[in-house]
Amino acid sequence: MTSSAALTEIRKRHYALEALPDTIVIPVLGEIRREQVVKPIEDATLDDIAFALLGVEAEFSAVGDRLHALRKLYGLARQAGARGSECALDVASRNTGGR
Repeated sequence: MTSSAALTEIRKRHYALEALPDTIVIPVLGEIRREQVVKPIEDATLDDIAFALLGVEAEFSAVGDRLHALRKLYGLARQAGARGSECALDVASRNTGGR
């Protein structure tokens, strides 16, 4: 079985692996690796996947931080009485008691 066929097969057999990417990005690793590396998933070692996970987790954390900040801004603006057409930041910044 070719690597490509194996990837297709594992995606079919395990629903949790349907989103398995074709390639992984191994981030810069200090003095060890000074450039990010993009590697086909078929060639990835366990260590490659572990390092790629670090990069994906950092991206996930950044997205989560933005999500929570937007939810907080929305909540503060609504608590201050903002209507849908008003600038959320302006209304929330006028409300001094919402920390």
